[in-house]
Amino acid sequence: MEDNDDDNFSDDFDSLPPSTLFELEQSAFQATQAQASQYQHVQSRQNSTLLPGQVNPAAQTTSTSTLKPPPRLHTGLTNDYDTLEVGELEAEVYDNGVKSVTPAQGHPMQHQWATDGAMDDVMDVDDNPQGNIHQWSAHIEQLEREKEQMRRELNEAKAQVETKAGEIAIIRSKQNRMIEEYDRKMAALRKAMTDQATEHKEAVEAAMSEGKMLATENIFLQHDLAEEAHKLRNFKSRYRNEEKNPPVTPKKNRVLPFRDGFDDDEMAAVSPSKSAARSKRATPTVPGKRKRQSSQDSPARLQLSPAGEPMMLDAPTTSEPSFEDSALSIGSIERDQRVMKRLLNHRMLPGQETDVEALAKISFPSEPTRPISSILLDDLARLDKGSFVVEHIYTIGSLWQRALTERFYEPVPRFMTVVRYVLMMNDIPLPDLLQPLIVVLQDSVEVNAVPRFRFSPAAREKARIPRQTPQSDLQPLVDSTEALRLLYHISSELLHVKTALDDFWRQIRHTFMLVMLHGSQPLKDIVLIMNLLSTSIRPDSFGPIMPSEGEQGDVQRWIVDRLSHMLSEPAQPDEGIDPYTPHDICAMRLEVLLLLESLAFNPAAPTREHGSAIIAAHPNALARLFRSMHDELDALYSSPPEKDLRVALVNGLMRLIFGVMRRHASSINMQEKLARVSGSKQKHLVVLTRLAFCDGSVLEAGIDDETVDMAHELLEEWTNPQEAESLAEVFPSSRRD
Repeated sequence: MEDNDDDNFSDDFDSLPPSTLFELEQSAFQATQAQASQYQHVQSRQNSTLLPGQVNPAAQTTSTSTLKPPPRLHTGLTNDYDTLEVGELEAEVYDNGVKSVTPAQGHPMQHQWATDGAMDDVMDVDDNPQGNIHQWSAHIEQLEREKEQMRRELNEAKAQVETKAGEIAIIRSKQNRMIEEYDRKMAALRKAMTDQATEHKEAVEAAMSEGKMLATENIFLQHDLAEEAHKLRNFKSRYRNEEKNPPVTPKKNRVLPFRDGFDDDEMAAVSPSKSAARSKRATPTVPGKRKRQSSQDSPARLQLSPAGEPMMLDAPTTSEPSFEDSALSIGSIERDQRVMKRLLNHRMLPGQETDVEALAKISFPSEPTRPISSILLDDLARLDKGSFVVEHIYTIGSLWQRALTERFYEPVPRFMTVVRYVLMMNDIPLPDLLQPLIVVLQDSVEVNAVPRFRFSPAAREKARIPRQTPQSDLQPLVDSTEALRLLYHISSELLHVKTALDDFWRQIRHTFMLVMLHGSQPLKDIVLIMNLLSTSIRPDSFGPIMPSEGEQGDVQRWIVDRLSHMLSEPAQPDEGIDPYTPHDICAMRLEVLLLLESLAFNPAAPTREHGSAIIAAHPNALARLFRSMHDELDALYSSPPEKDLRVALVNGLMRLIFGVMRRHASSINMQEKLARVSGSKQKHLVVLTRLAFCDGSVLEAGIDDETVDMAHELLEEWTNPQEAESLAEVFPSSRRD
C-alpha cells in the first residue's frame, strides 16, 4: 500500500507543468526564508536575555555547521528555555521496510543534507507562519515571566541572606557584650575577693593582737581574782569558826584558900566595908588581856566578883583554827580558783561570747522574764559542795534537765560543750559528777532515739510503716552522738574504780540500752553503744545493774537477743540521708561481733562462762549466727570492695560459734535451735560444707585454717561417716587435705 501511494504521489507531482512547479518552489523558499528570519529574530531576543558570560547554545550550533534544519522541525534538541546540546541521540529510520540508524546530532553526517531530499524537508515545514509567530511570542513572554520570577526569588534570597547576616551580627555583638560583661564581673569579683582577703587578714591580725592584750589583761584579772577569792575563803572560814566558837578570855581554875561558907555565885557583889552608893564600878576587862599579877609578899585575899555581875564558870581553852586545819588546803583552794575562772570564762568557740553572756540572752518558756544566767549564778551561790567544779556541773545538770523537760533545746549544745570541757580537765572528782550527768545524758540521747526506735525495722514490721524517720520528728540541736560520747568517756575513766563504775551502771536504764540496739539508729551511735556496753562486762554479769537477779537475767537475755539480730538486721538511715554503704554496715556488724565475743569470753575473767552460757541458752542466738555467717560467706563470691570486713566476720563468727558449742555442748540442742529460725538448717549445712572444704581460692582468700578446721569438726559431728566420705569425694582439693 505504501508503494502504491508513493507511486501515485510521484505521478501527480510529475504531471504538473513546469511553471506551476517553479511557483511552488518560490513560495516554499519564501516561506522558508521568512521562518528563518523569524527564527533569527527570536534567537537574537534570547541572546539579549542571557546573563553576562553565558554562551548561547544556538550560536555554537550555528558556528559548527552552516546547514541547520528548519526551526519548526521537531528535532528533539530544543526545549522551552533554549537550544540544548543533548548527547548522541540515535533515530530509527525505515527505508523501504528496512530499519537503519541515523547518527545523533553533533555527528558529522547529521548536517549533510542530500539535494534529493531537500524538497521533502521543505514540504514538512508548517505552512502557517503567523501561528508560529504567536506561539513564539507566547513562549518568549513565558520565559520573561519565569525570568522575572527567578529575579524576585533571587532578590528574596538575597534579602534573607542579608537578614540572617544581620541577625548573626546582632548575636555576635551580644556575645561580645556578654563576654565583656563577664570579664568585668570576674575582675570585680577578683578585686572584691582580694579586698575581702586583705580585710580578713587585717581583722585576724587585729583580733590576734586584741586577744593577746585580753590574755594579758585576763592574767592580771585572774591574779586579782585569786587573791580576792583567797581572802574571801579565809574570811568565810574565820567567820564560821567564830560563829561556832566565839573567842573568850581563857580562865584558870583558882583555889581559894579562905572559904566563908557561901557558894561563889551567892557571894555579895559589893564589899561590906564600902557603901553601895560610894562604890565604883570595876574597870571592864578587855577580852584576851591578862590581869596584873599580885605581889608574892601580899597575903592571899578573898576573890570577889565585880559588882552586879554573877561569877562565870571557866570556859575551856580554845585556840584559833589555823588555815592548814581547814577543809581545803592552800593548793586545793588555788586549783579550785583556777578552775572557777576557766569555767566562768568558757566559750563554745574562741572569739565568741562567754557562756554567762550567751545565757543572759535566753530564758526558759516557763520563766520568760528571768535569764538563764541569773538562775545559774543564783544556784552557784546557793550550792556548797566543797568544789566549784562539782557545784558548776550540778547547776548545769539541773538547767539541762529543765530544758529537756520544757522541750527548750536552744541551750543544750552549750551545756554539752561545758560538760565536755570539764571532763577533759585533770584531777576532777569524776565520781562526784555521776549523779548530775548520767540521767540527763540518757534523756538527751532519747530525744531523737525514741522517734527513731518507732521507725526501726522491727517496729515497722509490726506496725507496717515502710518509712524512714522523718526529719520533722528529730531535734537537730540535741546531738545524740555527742551525748553517747560523753557517757562512754565517763565509763572509760571509771574502769579502774569499781565502786564508781558500778554506780554508773546502776543509773543506766535498761530501756535506754534496748532502744539504742536497733537498726534505725545511726551507725555511729550503734558503734558507741557497743563500746559503752563493753565497759559493763563483769565476771558474773553485764549491762545495767538491776535490783534483783531475775531482772538482771532478763536484761542480759534481751541484750543478747538484740545483738544477734543486728548481725542480719538491715540498717535504715533517717529521711533525707544517703543510704549506708556495705562497708559501713559490715564495720558496724563487726563491732557487734566483737562485743558478743567479749561477752562470751570475758577477757578480764577468761575462766568465767557466764556470757557464753547466756548465748548457748538463748533459743535463737546460735541459729542467727549460722545464718549470718552463711550470708557473709555467700557475699564473698561476688568479690565486694568490703571483702576484708566480710572475711573477718566469717572468721569471728566461726570462733564464737565453735567456742560456745565446745563450752556448753551438753546443754545445746542444735536441731531445736535451728528449727526456730527459718532457713537455718539448710544454711547451717551449706556454710559448714563451704568452709570445711575451702581450697583457699581467690574468692575465699583470707579464711583462716583454724576456721576450716573448726568447720570440719562441726560438720563431722553433724553428719554420719558415709555423708562425710561423700562430701570429701566431692571436694577433693580442699585445703584440709
